[in-house]
Amino acid sequence: MPKKYTRAKAMARLRKLREMLDEPDADLEAIEAEISEIETALENLEDAAEGLADAAEGDGQEEQRDTQEEEQDDEEGDGQDGDREERDSQARRRAQLRARMAAGAAGIVTRNFKDLEGSPVKTIYTIESPEYRTGLLKKLLGQDMTRQERDAVSYVATTGDATNGAANVLPRQMLDSIWDLIEEQHAILGDITLYRTGTIMEIAVRTAITQGDAATVNENAANDDEINNFIKVTLSGKDFSKHVELTYAMAKMSLDAFEGFLVSEIADRMGAALAADVVAQINTDYASATNAINSAAVKKLAFTDVAAAMAVLENAKGQCVVYAKRATIYNYLVGMVDTTGRPIFQVNAQEGQEGALIGCPVKVEDAVAANVLLIGYPQQVAGNMIQDIMVESDKDIKKHVIVHSGYARFECKLVAPKAFAKLTVKQS
Repeated sequence: MPKKYTRAKAMARLRKLREMLDEPDADLEAIEAEISEIETALENLEDAAEGLADAAEGDGQEEQRDTQEEEQDDEEGDGQDGDREERDSQARRRAQLRARMAAGAAGIVTRNFKDLEGSPVKTIYTIESPEYRTGLLKKLLGQDMTRQERDAVSYVATTGDATNGAANVLPRQMLDSIWDLIEEQHAILGDITLYRTGTIMEIAVRTAITQGDAATVNENAANDDEINNFIKVTLSGKDFSKHVELTYAMAKMSLDAFEGFLVSEIADRMGAALAADVVAQINTDYASATNAINSAAVKKLAFTDVAAAMAVLENAKGQCVVYAKRATIYNYLVGMVDTTGRPIFQVNAQEGQEGALIGCPVKVEDAVAANVLLIGYPQQVAGNMIQDIMVESDKDIKKHVIVHSGYARFECKLVAPKAFAKLTVKQS
């Protein structure tokens, strides 16, 4: 009756058989039969590859020793030809048996780290691991994964920490490509202060300094104790999602093509939703009582209008930026001149900018309303990315499509209300 082997027992027995092969009077027939039995048993074990690789350790040195023995035999006298042929046959058979023990590991175990005692150490995977990238893409397409890919996807899914992400978080290479494309299409998302905390965040927003602000004092005199008015703002996040459908036929595309498709679709629609949320939050939080400026003339923007909007800005942090739709920029800013007739708008070739206005970069942002300029310091907007972009998939067997759904959780706040001004070109 065939023996039942666990992984540990199989590994131990294979090591013993390897030692037995080195004995001069080894029973090769019995050893070969037992190796065949273990091979059959290991086919049903999930981690057979690791067991075989572990048992095969050192085979390279042993095969080299067999070769050296053969070379040594070749140098012996002709009177020993019969013994030499027998030894050659035995050496070749031993090498074949060792090869059989190692064969199951070939092409499967690519990284088999061990600790000082020689025990296998579990491979640590992150969203930056190449196995995770290919594994997740195959999972989303419903394709078979290699063992390393399954381990990588499973490990990242179960760790769920800020370093490795959570289930179906996109690989680092894809995330970087998506965010590069998002920030190219929506400049404001690349300019705000973004925290990837992975959790709810509280920020303190100072509304006033009622006492003790910086001031000139007499020598040896203390300034007044500072008293601030603060409000606490909790950024617990809003859900953002986008889904696309692929037919079964479309799902046969290559991994690289599928990755490019996801990057383009997610960046296009998720980026638009996130940018719209940032702009909406600025419109909600800015000091509309003092920082909302309207043009003096109808359907015309003057230098004095821009100067008035710049004048109300406070709490400068970083660089002041002007955001507007492309039509607004080219209809009202490009042809604008100052009181002496000199052009105000300066064209430059810097990537991501259309030009400069009184020293402030002018950037296209489609999330801003038509005929509106949003002027201010984007670094005063604090954004909390609680869940970075992830993708899940499911099959609709009625429609024969695979549904891929992108998801992110994000929230932001303008922490200094006077850091932005809204300049509107009157239309009537």
